[in-house]
Amino acid sequence: MSVYAPTYEGLRVKLKGRDLESLVERSGAVRVDDRTIGLRCAGREYRIGYPEGTVADVDGAPVDVHLAILLLLYLLDSTGCEPEGRWVSFEQLPGGLGYLSSFHGRVVQPILHAFGPHPERLLEAARALGGEPMALGDVAVSIPALPRVSIACVLWRGDEEFRPSASVVFDASVAGYLDTEALVALSELVSRRMVAADAYAE
Repeated sequence: MSVYAPTYEGLRVKLKGRDLESLVERSGAVRVDDRTIGLRCAGREYRIGYPEGTVADVDGAPVDVHLAILLLLYLLDSTGCEPEGRWVSFEQLPGGLGYLSSFHGRVVQPILHAFGPHPERLLEAARALGGEPMALGDVAVSIPALPRVSIACVLWRGDEEFRPSASVVFDASVAGYLDTEALVALSELVSRRMVAADAYAE
């Protein structure tokens, strides 16, 4: 049994005590039917059984327990707060400094390694996740990681004096949807899928 199984089971129990309409409204998820919640995460569709809390892809295959935990946390913790339209760095979020090293290693560095030499490739990779270009840095994209959680990846081109650099930032409302540890997991998922979507990757 996975060491994460007790966490998963605990979240499933919590889900049983929540109202379906409230879960859907606060998270921006879709009510597929009376027993199923549809949730889009990092460019892919998932189904959460209600009230039992099973998590599967659209073909019905169970997902990895880490992803199941992440999606259930999002449903349970969503407050429904509106986007603030203000981007903040990871270290500005509650508890962010304690996870900063992990965040850079698991999220920022893979993006920088994959797209730093060719920032324009970031735009095409982002489209695979439903992302759109935005006006930050030299090249930037906004990714709808979850219905109410957007993640922006920003690149600056290097020159003779400075190496390329990258940043990953969030709408300030993100604290109303995921805690810092869960946000690292979500950001890493987005980062991995962005790199995997790079059509020119060697």
